[in-house]
Amino acid sequence: MNTSFIHVDAGACIGCRTCEVSCAVNHQSDEQPGFHPRLRVYKASKDSAPAVCHQCEAASCLSACPTGALRKKNGIVEPVQTLCIGCKSCVMACPFGAVDIVAGAGAHSTMTIVKCDMCQHDPDGPACVRTCPTDALSVMTSERLQQLSQRKRSRLF
Repeated sequence: MNTSFIHVDAGACIGCRTCEVSCAVNHQSDEQPGFHPRLRVYKASKDSAPAVCHQCEAASCLSACPTGALRKKNGIVEPVQTLCIGCKSCVMACPFGAVDIVAGAGAHSTMTIVKCDMCQHDPDGPACVRTCPTDALSVMTSERLQQLSQRKRSRLF
């Protein structure tokens, strides 16, 4: 399975929210105006880190959706906006708080699923990773996970 997700090094995060801003700007469009980042930085007393979609293999948000408005394609959980009815079942099912539903403006407003899509529309990759001033964010792939696992095993023996 081809896995790809944003890895967060909470120890390196300074809580500047640059990732939120770059994400929202990267996804802004005429269809979805406003500030809607696909990750949120949470701050505790001394630490901070963004909550971001883990692109789970057995994603609970997918199984919770009664209309199939979320699907897994190329290892990424992506929305099918036209199928969203705004029930927020996916929001409640996500253990990481990485999914949101936003209502559009106007009399015939549509519901929009807001979650990390790994910036698939951007050839440069995830905007949050590119703009993090402390490199607290990185793209984790299946290959990189395997390398880290092998390195860890080799240290044990």
